Parts: sequence; C-alpha cells; structure tokens
Amino acid sequence: MTSGGRGQSAEKTQTLRPTWRGAGLLMIGAVSTGLLFLVAPPAEVLDQIGHMSLAWLAAAVALEIFSCLSYVTVFRYFFPEPSRGESRRVAWIAMGAGAVLPGGNISSVPATGLVMRGNGIGMRQLLGRSGALLCLLVGVGFLANGVAGVLLFAGVPDGPLDLSRTGIPILVSVGVLSSATLIAFLSRRGGERTPRPIRALTVGLDGAWAAVRHPTWRLLGAAGFTCLDVAALWAACAATGHRLGFLAVLIACCIGYLTAAIPMPAGLGVLDSGLAGALVVYGLPPAASIGAVLAYHAISIWVPGCGGMIALLSTRRTPITDRPSAAGAAQPESPPALAALAQAIPQRPRS
Repeated sequence: MTSGGRGQSAEKTQTLRPTWRGAGLLMIGAVSTGLLFLVAPPAEVLDQIGHMSLAWLAAAVALEIFSCLSYVTVFRYFFPEPSRGESRRVAWIAMGAGAVLPGGNISSVPATGLVMRGNGIGMRQLLGRSGALLCLLVGVGFLANGVAGVLLFAGVPDGPLDLSRTGIPILVSVGVLSSATLIAFLSRRGGERTPRPIRALTVGLDGAWAAVRHPTWRLLGAAGFTCLDVAALWAACAATGHRLGFLAVLIACCIGYLTAAIPMPAGLGVLDSGLAGALVVYGLPPAASIGAVLAYHAISIWVPGCGGMIALLSTRRTPITDRPSAAGAAQPESPPALAALAQAIPQRPRS
C-alpha cells in the first residue's frame, strides 16, 4: 500500500472513531432511559411530577445554589492567587463544565487549567491543584457514604436497615479509601518506574491529604458541596410527598453517581436511571423516585450550568490573563498545603 493509501486509511479510521463513539453513547442513553420506563410507567411519573410541591422544589434550588457556593469556598483554598472575583468566576466555570460535559467533576480539571492559564501558575501546578481538589471532594463523598452506612446500621436516626443496605456502602467506602492509600504508598515506593497516570493520581491524593493536615475554614466547603447537593436531592424527594431519610438519600446518591463514570454529556439517562434505581432500593416508590430524580437532575444541571455560562461570558469580556494585579495589593496567604503540593509535583527540567 502506498503512503497516500495509508494516509487515507488513517484519516478514515479517525473519522469513524468519533462516529462509533457517538453512536455508542446514544445507545447507552437510550437503554438507560428505557430502564426508567421499566421502573415506573410514564403516566404515573408525569402525574407524580404534576403534583410535586413547589415549596420543596424551591428549597432544592436554594440548596443546590448553596452547594455551588461551597465549591467556590473550597476552590479558593487551592487557588488563592487570583482576586476573589476572578476566583469565583473560575470556580463557577469549572462547576458548569462538570455539570454539562461528559465525565462529571473530572471535566472541571481541564476547565480550570484552561481558564486560569497565565496567572503565574504553571500548567503542571494547575493540574496538580485541580487534581487535589477533585480527590478531596471524592474522598469526602466516600467518607460521608461510609459514615451514613454506619449510622444507619446503628439506627441513628433513620434506621435500622438490613445489613445489605448498610454494610455494602461501608465496605465500598473502606475499600475505595484504602485503595487510594495503597496506591499512594506503592507509587512513592516505585518512583519513576510507576506509570505516569498512577503518579498523577498520587500527586492529587498527596495534595488532598496535605489539605486535610493543614485545615482552614475553607475546607468546610468540601463537606458543604457534597452534603448540600445531597440535601437538594432529599428536598426533591420530599417534594413528591414521599419523604426518605437524609442518610438513605446520601447513600443512594453516592451509588447513583457511580454511573457518572460513563462519559455521557450531563449524565443524561445514565445518572437518572442510576439515582432512581438506588432510591427505589432505599425505600422510595418507583414513580416518586423517577420524578424526584428528574427534578433534581434538572436543578443540578441548570444551577451550575447557568452560573458557569454567566461567569464565562464575563471572563470573555475581560480575560483573566489581561487583568493586571493592583500595585501593592495584599495577596492572600498561601496555605501550607500548597507548599507541600508544590513539592509533590515533579517539575519538568528546562532544556
């Protein structure tokens, strides 16, 4: 085959890959949506949605807004260099990317690096800090999941439930957090022989642990981001008239969000079926589960999505990289965790 033929073949392969990937995502979304119809008839779901309490839905919106503000708070801990206004804008853009783009919160990492480039922070530092923030949020989520399982098992205050619905969340949380600790330990022992993705994960884990060892009040934002988001789903459940205990909703939310690993834009279909199925397992009626999940998912997309779009438009009008810092302006104190994180991130040697 000639070089021209090989070039055409490679170009055709590159063209087909996105097509097959898109077709696969459409199929996954269709199957996930079909599963919702198996959980409850559409007529019952529509009737449930039509009778949802507007007051509880308004509470869900308010809780989601406070969850986003909590993210802004903890974001400022890892990125103290920009001004408060700039930091808020970048945080909202990152949340908007996480809500709309495939991959969930993972999408917020490149979004943060893209918007904040030129702020005197190297790209490796940007990705390292974003990874540390992501690891911290994920770690807090699994920790909350395990604690909720323990409390339910003890019957405080929403239990007791059977062992399978309390023990499995505990085991999952212990397994994930223990695996993260083991990965970090083995990566340090392996040094340069460790695969690059594992080393990058270790940098994020080290940064998250450094933040925990050097806490400030801003780290409360990590807990608020998770717990208030769960509270928004809990309020959406209450809007159906079928209340479910907060701890049960927290565990169901953690289980449902595992489906966000499927790279579906905004988690459409897959997140809905995962959350609805988990809520049914923990005691919510099927039609109420789907109605609550659809309302919550719409809120969790539109609140950070609209905030991120507004922040992005304002950033485009006055790019962050073009804003000179005020002379003599007081710079926020860099938390000790960032110094530890800077040492953990290997610097690229200069040529």
